[in-house]
Amino acid sequence: MFTDKPGNYIQKPMRECTGKEICMEWLYHIGVPEKDIPKLAEESANTVPVMMPYITAFFMPREKGDRPDVVPQGAVNFAFLGQFAETKRDTIFTTEYSMRTGMEAVYTLLNVDRGVPEVWGSTYDIRDLLNATVMLRDGRPLTDMKLGMKEKAAVHELLKRIHGTDIEKLLAEYHVIG
Repeated sequence: MFTDKPGNYIQKPMRECTGKEICMEWLYHIGVPEKDIPKLAEESANTVPVMMPYITAFFMPREKGDRPDVVPQGAVNFAFLGQFAETKRDTIFTTEYSMRTGMEAVYTLLNVDRGVPEVWGSTYDIRDLLNATVMLRDGRPLTDMKLGMKEKAAVHELLKRIHGTDIEKLLAEYHVIG
């Protein structure tokens, strides 16, 4: 994300790195044992560095107000469409975002009494959050993880307290517990 900052493994900014060095930095960040990194980067990957300065604009930190509203207040015959217009509760870099801004512009400017399709609220859906959490652990339930003595005791106590509840059913259904 920040090509001007030195990496944690390869102590150079990404824009100065070779493809192999970029691969090595990535392998380090995904947890590959350090002793294996050079060989894997050399023999098991082909990384070609490409600078795409505008593509990173999608991922830069931003705040409300950095982009114009689709239909700015007072506008009667123009709108901003696409990835760099501000619309509610959506994530840029999707086709849906671009389509939604177009629909919002047309419906607003032409006074069409129709709502723009709602964005899937996955960030507020506990099922999606549980599923994502398990996927971050390579699909392994909490009960299969190697835990220290204190952590095992805490998990054991938690499982006792939720036994027979809807919470236990939900955690089992989404493979948080085995």
